[in-house]
Amino acid sequence: MFKQLRRTLFLLLGVILVITGCSSIPRNGPVQAIQVDGGTSGTGAYFSPSGPKLDASPREIIEGFIEAGIGPQDDYKIAREFLNPKQVGIWKGAVQTLVYDSRPSVISGSKENTYTIQLEVVAEIDGYGVMTELPAHSTRAIDMNLEKVDGQWRISKLPDGTMIDRDSFNGLFGAQPIYFYDASFQYAVPDIRWFPKRAGLPAAMVEALLKGPAPYLENAVVSAFPSGSSLVRAAVPVEGTQATVDLNSATFIDATELSRQQMQQQLDLTLKDTNSIRTVVMSDEQREVKIGAADPQFKIALKNAAVPETQIAILDRTLSFVKGKSINRVEINDISGYDPRYPAMSPLGNRFAFLDGASKRLFTVDESGRSRVVASGTSLVRPSIDASGWTWTVDNGAKTRILAVPEDTVLNGKVRPIAADWLDGTKVSSIRISRDGTRALIVSARAGVTSVSVSGVLRDSDGTPRGFAPPMYLYPSVPTTSAVWDSDSSVIVSASDATASVTAERINFAGKPEKFQPLLGMIGLSAGPGDRRPVFAETKDQLFTRVGNSWHPMDELAHDLSYPG
Repeated sequence: MFKQLRRTLFLLLGVILVITGCSSIPRNGPVQAIQVDGGTSGTGAYFSPSGPKLDASPREIIEGFIEAGIGPQDDYKIAREFLNPKQVGIWKGAVQTLVYDSRPSVISGSKENTYTIQLEVVAEIDGYGVMTELPAHSTRAIDMNLEKVDGQWRISKLPDGTMIDRDSFNGLFGAQPIYFYDASFQYAVPDIRWFPKRAGLPAAMVEALLKGPAPYLENAVVSAFPSGSSLVRAAVPVEGTQATVDLNSATFIDATELSRQQMQQQLDLTLKDTNSIRTVVMSDEQREVKIGAADPQFKIALKNAAVPETQIAILDRTLSFVKGKSINRVEINDISGYDPRYPAMSPLGNRFAFLDGASKRLFTVDESGRSRVVASGTSLVRPSIDASGWTWTVDNGAKTRILAVPEDTVLNGKVRPIAADWLDGTKVSSIRISRDGTRALIVSARAGVTSVSVSGVLRDSDGTPRGFAPPMYLYPSVPTTSAVWDSDSSVIVSASDATASVTAERINFAGKPEKFQPLLGMIGLSAGPGDRRPVFAETKDQLFTRVGNSWHPMDELAHDLSYPG
């Protein structure tokens, strides 16, 4: 009875998925069936693409191969049926996935039996799940050779990787965070990866974790696992709610009790709640690694660390705290003569920064309430104070534009320029450092084209910033001049226009973007990581808070609001 009911439910699921997917997947053969991926570590349902038809033409073989990219089961078994015997053995389907937007074009090459596939690509995903989004209308050309094998056309030369349309990708792949640490091991930093929803997902995640962070985080985050760590077998067995991660002995040769506890925590952060996993057991070539009492130096890593609820703002030419409907003046020396704008507040401690009214001088305010000029320049950008006490801004008149000021300028020196080659020739309008201190969120423009980038902050052992990792780019669908962190894996972007309607957009690294309700005359927006941190927006005359997807006016008159950070 139960088996019959389950079979009926699976068939119904198959009908639904085929109906919703037919418009986006090119089909040259019969409508494909749905295969439900089994096993305790598998997730989701899959299209089972058809193999090559008898006497198929070269073009049909290529189109069938493209379509077979929706079937990752058994290491793309169906896709391999379109290849000649040599390529069956050497082609690697999982090393790259190109996500395309519109139907590919297959064009005959200049030489006999050669073809080129032309794609409009929106993203590419490497073998470790690192996604690189691409600008609109990006194209790729993929060359292929064909030959006859036993009278049937087969692909004899092609690059590694598969191609999949955007709609199918959204159904067949899922975003999963793998976790690294900041250099102090105090914060858990998510590295969002995209994996096929199939059996073996936990193993794919662990392999990606052991490989190391995505390029934009390289050398900005750390792992508890030493170089050379690997799974003994490419599998992470899951029994009930327990996953067993069997690692090679090289992982533990120099391991201390502290480093083993940090490894265990990193696996827990990455795997728990994935495929109903509740317990993760770490083993050394099948011998369980026993974890003792917490080492005195062990820290429970903070995930999505919250900023304080109190914001900093400007009211009557001085700094003020804003919490809910309460506004209180910050007790500091008189700064009204500087016409203060765009304040920032440290996420730890009672320190502040602000710009003068001309955006030419950066001031910091120490714990005793004394303000001082720490940097000057042209068109300075609103400051951001990181968890290590460094105050960041951008000088749009300097060759090296990003500036970082230490908390103690007497002990650690004055302002330091930090090189970022990709910002050469741009005008930067926004910079914000993540709550964990590992990433910089930057908005810049060159020749009228705006870029939003996230780049790992490279630091010396004492926390002094010294550079940036190669940036990861985000692609908002709304005009953008500023961006703020909304969580450790999402940001909110917006423009500033005192006379027009402005639409803000939340960009989630692991999901679909969300557009906010337009607000007439929006000139500022504040948000910050933390449970139920409200989003605020302001116009020239009024302050608003976001309720649902609506803007609710408030009576307060403070402006230039900013959460700590």
